Amino acid sequence: MVASRAREDADVRAGVERWLNDHGVVVPNTHEIVDGPFSVGPVSRPTTGLSSDTVFVTAIEADGGAHDLVVRLAPAGDGLFPEYDLGAQVRMQNTVHGLGIPTAAPARYEADRSWLGDPFMVMPRVAGRVVDTRPAYTRVGWLAESEPALQEAVLDDVLGTLAALHREDASVIDGAVVPIAETFADACKYLDWAGDGGAVPEFMIEARTWCDENLPSSPAPDSILWGDAQLANCVFTDAGAVAALLDFELAGAGPAEIDLGWFIALHEMTAVRSGVELPGFGDRRSMIATYESALGRSVEAMAWYEMFALLRSGSIMVRMARLLAGQGVDETWLYRNNPTEAAVARVRARA
Repeated sequence: MVASRAREDADVRAGVERWLNDHGVVVPNTHEIVDGPFSVGPVSRPTTGLSSDTVFVTAIEADGGAHDLVVRLAPAGDGLFPEYDLGAQVRMQNTVHGLGIPTAAPARYEADRSWLGDPFMVMPRVAGRVVDTRPAYTRVGWLAESEPALQEAVLDDVLGTLAALHREDASVIDGAVVPIAETFADACKYLDWAGDGGAVPEFMIEARTWCDENLPSSPAPDSILWGDAQLANCVFTDAGAVAALLDFELAGAGPAEIDLGWFIALHEMTAVRSGVELPGFGDRRSMIATYESALGRSVEAMAWYEMFALLRSGSIMVRMARLLAGQGVDETWLYRNNPTEAAVARVRARA
């Protein structure tokens, strides 16, 4: 079940087909435009992704040539976030690609609502392999079934790509750099908004209080942040290299530790929930060491950044529970056996 209502496939297909015949298709990694006529076949949706309405389409030329594309819109109705700025996502995605970081590029933004009823973005669909969190990639799928050497290669390239992004000058992206205290305050405001209309789990209050009491006094230098740094937002080649980073909805600027803490916290919850770790991934300390080697500096206050990741990701789950409750789904799952609760306890124990 999805947290927000999806649009009708036929409406999306027809609107995208009209738009592509008017605007053409941009060849991936170039500025070359292929003009129509195009027809668009049946659309499909990914199994991963919770926040936006994401649709896979194929634009077919008259001679049979095909272009696989991804169309992304804000949810049709209430969503996981108060606001959706697809234009900012497009700018970030293209800027990061211009720095040599693999993304689905070029991405294009359409503000005119006459095509699909809402603004949307269009980007190439990058070929390759992806992982899923349900069922957990640590237990099921190509990565779990791979030899430890390939698993290690996957992790090394993800962390290396993340570090390469973080080494770039944050001033090249839109917007002012936000102090870590303000970033934390924004996360607290989001939890208050997400929890409106119901009780917030006690472990979320505990995470917020702990972060408030242990806020880093001297944060690390600012970097460009991916925002949703996790394996499920990557496309991989058969050799385990990163073919593209996906989903820049939470991107911005701040200490690189924000991204690393998010990556470690979400991966650890996936591994603990599934009851198995990937042999080639090593442990938390080795992940941090691999990342530090690629970044060129030591990371700081990682316990805080991991707890902050749990506060933010847990808040999104609170919002999801409220949306599903509106569809008649019992939200007791939020309070019972929630992996965030155990993760909060683990981070506190090693802080």
